Amino acid sequence: MTYLIDGYNLMHAVGLVSRTTPTAQFEGARTRFLDWLANGSKDRDATLRVVFDAQQASSASLETVHRGVRVRFAYQRTADDVIEELVVVEQNPHAVTVVSNDSRVREAARRAECGVASCQEFTDWLISEGTPGANDSGAPEPDKPEPTADETDELLRAFSKPKPKPKR
Repeated sequence: MTYLIDGYNLMHAVGLVSRTTPTAQFEGARTRFLDWLANGSKDRDATLRVVFDAQQASSASLETVHRGVRVRFAYQRTADDVIEELVVVEQNPHAVTVVSNDSRVREAARRAECGVASCQEFTDWLISEGTPGANDSGAPEPDKPEPTADETDELLRAFSKPKPKPKR
């Protein structure tokens, strides 16, 4: 299964960035996000493709791979535009699930006969123990080690909303 992910849409949905996040912090947030995706998908039979908006980019860039996650920037366009184009030309649409909360992107995926997952559904799948339906007992899979305290703390820091500043 290939998951075609609307990058900033998912980053916003999981609380990693907001509309007020300074531009200078986006690169680090993107890297943490891609690391999170890579870690969550490494033992699964899935390909992750992430498309990020790049309307203000000064030059085009090739698709790259970050720890197994394919990354593409939508040079001088939106990720929505690129995702719509990709699903239209997809040779095997039943093997692709588009991940986005954006209604335009979700509708394009449906028209192309791709699967559709909300950001919440994808996040639940990514952080679950194993492939959905593979272990219906709810028990942890024996081969999979529990996350360390440091790993848990890192995820909590990355995906927790910052505390509001006190009013003066």
